[in-house]
Amino acid sequence: MKAFTNVFLAHFKQFTRDKGALFFTFIFPIMLILIFGWVFHDPGAQTFKVGFVDQGSPQSASLITQGLDSITLDKNEKVFEIRKGTVDELLQSLRDGDLAAVIVIPESMDTSIRQGQRTDVQVYYDPSRTSSQQILIPILNQVINGIDRQLQGSSQLIGMEERSIQSRDLRYMDYLLPGILAMSLMFTGVYAGLPIIQQRQAHIIKRLGATPLRRSMLVFGDLTFRMILVLLTAALIVLVGRLAFDVKMVGNWLSFCGLVILGTLVFTSLGYLMAAFVKTEEAFIPIINIITMPMMFLSGTFFEVTNMPSFIEPVVRIMPLTYLGDGFRQIMVAGTPLHSMTTDIAILVGWAVVCLAVTIRFFRWD
Repeated sequence: MKAFTNVFLAHFKQFTRDKGALFFTFIFPIMLILIFGWVFHDPGAQTFKVGFVDQGSPQSASLITQGLDSITLDKNEKVFEIRKGTVDELLQSLRDGDLAAVIVIPESMDTSIRQGQRTDVQVYYDPSRTSSQQILIPILNQVINGIDRQLQGSSQLIGMEERSIQSRDLRYMDYLLPGILAMSLMFTGVYAGLPIIQQRQAHIIKRLGATPLRRSMLVFGDLTFRMILVLLTAALIVLVGRLAFDVKMVGNWLSFCGLVILGTLVFTSLGYLMAAFVKTEEAFIPIINIITMPMMFLSGTFFEVTNMPSFIEPVVRIMPLTYLGDGFRQIMVAGTPLHSMTTDIAILVGWAVVCLAVTIRFFRWD
């Protein structure tokens, strides 16, 4: 019994001294519960902005708008926010991500209904937005079918024709792979600070401080190595996605490599920034996890940012992973942008410049 007790206590002490094990055993699951619970316990109303075009059938258009207005949530809040305009301008808003769908009422619809002939309402949507496929299209289908039943025709008079604005069908895997790549860059980058702290604790950094080696050269030398490493990792992820799931690269490879390098620069700089202020390995790991876990779940890696409650939007907007994932989706699969590519690059460059400047300013050899 004494031997058993000694072994048990030895394992207990080893476990309690391992800060990483304590974090992932107790703190990490609680973090997941708090993050998802905080974000989704009261997500609010799921509303959609839709474009509406009447090409010359006012009676049919009136029926459709009344049907859309009749769909409400709690507190009589409408599901659809209708915006009227021309086909061209509304389709451009749909491509820019400002609208969830565009509904077009054909010119001959009133006449066709009076003659007992079927006419289809045209619904344009973006299949790269999962909420459009899973929620919006079924609701619109129900509205159209409900109006058709009200007409009490002997056969179906109103139908719905789905039209994708994408030249090819996009699947969830097409959405997921760029997010996984961005997340991989994030983890590879931020953990670049860990060897720096380990070398500092072993007094290796202090010995380097006695040499003519400049702090900037120490940072940029390791940064260059990590950029090459991440380019190889990105190539492997893209290759697996292509071979296993047929995720095709539709954008420019040079732009893709440039964004990989920029993303690596951003998150490696963030890792160095933490290493400039955190003194021990035990303190570094929990801090990095606190930083990376919210980014992983709230920046659109696994599901669309547009599906999140509006109150979380300010947090999402400051996360560099949001912009890196958005940029990868635009380049790799031509997904609907959250922001323009110029905005994505500008935000990432800003993060990189600030993190590197602060790192070089405050980095210490001991």
